[in-house]
Amino acid sequence: MDHGPIPAFYCCYLLRSKGGHSFYIGSTPHPRRRLAQHNGHAQGGAFRTGRQNGHHRPWNMTCVVTGFPSNIAALQFEWAWQNFHTTKKIPNDQRLDMPKEAAKRPKAESPLSTAEQQGKKRKRIRRPQLTLRNSLSNLHLLLRVPSFNRWPLAVRFLCRDVHKSWLDYSKRDTGELRDGFRVFCDFGELPEPPVDLKLSIDAAAERQVSLTMAILEKIDVTYSALKPHIAKSMALAAEMQYQKCSVCEHVLDPESPVFLVCPSEQCSAVSHKACLAKKWLKDQQSPGFLLPVSGTCSQCRREHHWVELVKESSIRSRGGKHLAKLMKEPRVRKSKATGRSASSEDAHPEERARGSPEDLQVYLEDSLTDVNLLTIDPDDDLLPAGWQELVDDDDNMSVTSTESGIPRRNGSPEQSSKQRQKLEAVIEDSEWDSAEVLD
Repeated sequence: MDHGPIPAFYCCYLLRSKGGHSFYIGSTPHPRRRLAQHNGHAQGGAFRTGRQNGHHRPWNMTCVVTGFPSNIAALQFEWAWQNFHTTKKIPNDQRLDMPKEAAKRPKAESPLSTAEQQGKKRKRIRRPQLTLRNSLSNLHLLLRVPSFNRWPLAVRFLCRDVHKSWLDYSKRDTGELRDGFRVFCDFGELPEPPVDLKLSIDAAAERQVSLTMAILEKIDVTYSALKPHIAKSMALAAEMQYQKCSVCEHVLDPESPVFLVCPSEQCSAVSHKACLAKKWLKDQQSPGFLLPVSGTCSQCRREHHWVELVKESSIRSRGGKHLAKLMKEPRVRKSKATGRSASSEDAHPEERARGSPEDLQVYLEDSLTDVNLLTIDPDDDLLPAGWQELVDDDDNMSVTSTESGIPRRNGSPEQSSKQRQKLEAVIEDSEWDSAEVLD
């Protein structure tokens, strides 16, 4: 089975309605686009956030959990966060909300299921109402359980009041997050409205959502931040037969792309994955785990997260189209006004006028502006050698190559007339105003 690279970005998020009474938990690789979908500004979005004719809109994204090693991992965390009362990721002795059996519906409203027809009783668990308190408390708990506490996760808060509630709960809770867990705050600042202006609930919510959208716009959801790291790794891979592992000091296999490179710009440390993982686990005194969370490079002595090195290795070895798109050189776009490329503006006119009749047209307009086109000598030095000459006859405009001498039709007579008019339009020093009219 061919696995793709670690995704550039994937997060779980918590939405809050405009009134602050409804909440929603989801996951996405593009939070700004997803928020626009939930608010009906883009196609898509969950049904729950658009029901009741959008009564709860606009929704605002209050916090995001980032750092998932795959989209499957993000979906697992999302399901556990949504179903905190039934998930097996939380032990029963640590569960904050115990599952409760839902009330039975009248038989007339609910037909018998297959299990009930066979005489089996099936318990229906009632989902507790999602509030800000139980959302944050169960988020704090999920980040501490063994299933997720070793993942390189981080929490980013986008609303000040939600972060304050998080801090209040963290002080009351006896459990602590692992050492090095990262919490970011990115609130932004809204301009104060005029004193005499009273904003409605909808207007105030829209202002907050616009601020959140501006914050989410700054989050990089692509691999662009890894481009210098990948370029450095590919340069080192070209000399792989001379590279040694910085841990075991054995020569690396030049045929295998499975190696880790230090992301520091001036460091050239290269290591086997297994060697570096064992070393970092030993340094952290965590021998019972399979993978480390972070560690220190043996050469540059800088601390790096394990997921940063593995993500670069995954896109370099399994990136495919993502790697080709990331490392592709930007194309030079042609200017609409002249049809020439932006990088060739400073080139010599004869160097620019090579290749096609359109380039010749541009060359003639640029270099023969002050010259009467009716008196051009075909052997004149203004036309570079090997180029095509414009031959004007009574019937049409034909193009004859100076190399082959084979005439070629260049459009209909109407098009040729338009081309002649266009060429004549560049004659600026006309003597017609001083001409005498003959009877």
